[in-house]
Amino acid sequence: MTKHKVFSKKAKTNLTHLYLNDKNMTKISTIYPTKNILVLYLHNNQISKIEKLSAFAHLTHLYLQWNNLRKIENLDSLKNLKQLYLGYNKITRLENLGNLKKLEQLHIERQQLDGAVRFDFDPECLCALANHLKVLNVKKLKLANIDALEPLWKLEILLASENNFKSTDDITHVISALYSLRVLDLQGCTAQRDVHYREKVTAAAGHKLLLLDGKMISQSTRNFIKNFQTIKLEKQRRASEKPKTAENTNSKSSFESVSERSSGTGFVDPFSAVLPHKFPGNSLFQVTTRRQPACTRVLRKPVKSPLLTKTMSANFCDEMAFRSNELHPAAAVVMLQGREIKAGSPVFKDKLRAHRKIQSLPSIEH
Repeated sequence: MTKHKVFSKKAKTNLTHLYLNDKNMTKISTIYPTKNILVLYLHNNQISKIEKLSAFAHLTHLYLQWNNLRKIENLDSLKNLKQLYLGYNKITRLENLGNLKKLEQLHIERQQLDGAVRFDFDPECLCALANHLKVLNVKKLKLANIDALEPLWKLEILLASENNFKSTDDITHVISALYSLRVLDLQGCTAQRDVHYREKVTAAAGHKLLLLDGKMISQSTRNFIKNFQTIKLEKQRRASEKPKTAENTNSKSSFESVSERSSGTGFVDPFSAVLPHKFPGNSLFQVTTRRQPACTRVLRKPVKSPLLTKTMSANFCDEMAFRSNELHPAAAVVMLQGREIKAGSPVFKDKLRAHRKIQSLPSIEH
């Protein structure tokens, strides 16, 4: 008997795994505490509250799925806990896990929620888990987005299938913030039906993502995405440069801009009621090109007459014609307003002054 008692004592002290699943337990108070227990199986029972686990100081794995739990509580004493399984319960909020500094895996999938109830995340709890949580299972929690998971920068495996993600835009910006993500599961979500869904998610996750929806990401897919992003950035750069070049080439003169502003503000040209014709563009100040000569200029030999030289310096030299190549200064004839006038006639100077006044007026093109 003594040998049997010694053996039983050694068995109790060396016990590391305790199986209490499928026992129809309603409370955890009946468990005999043992310091050396590392794994505790309490799944598939009727437990409604987490309590009296402070004696399991060295516990690393705790299985509490398939129970009637409604709240996460009383787990602060489990300082060495690494894996926590809480799936298939009635929990509505992820909370009270900030003191579990060694927690690496959290499984809280498929909570039995009512139709109007939505699962929620405590921001402070997620920030506390950000430095050590590597695996997160949030399958079928009716999540519309995963914005709350953005602080989890060390997360390597995210299982978020069968949720209510309608578009890839609901998840890509968060996935890009999960720098260590290697495995991502989004099967059963509406976002999978988007065009180029796999390429968009892979591009957002970066080069570390290895497995998406149970399929490996090939190197050819990564090369295609890299080239596609390069082409897209080049198109955006060219599109941003086009408006600048268009502004430089299509810049308008100050007179045209003044006329556009005047026409847009209801400005009325005071000369439009007086003159029978309209100015082009309905502008009071219109810049026109210089009028082309009526006939080609003919090179002549220089004439010694000083009076004729003055007339040639005027602005109507294009209408001037000579009857012969060499004329006597006294017999010089010029064309003035369609008439032949001799340079020596007394009326010539008066008509010349009048013609110069006409030439000095601003030209108006029809």
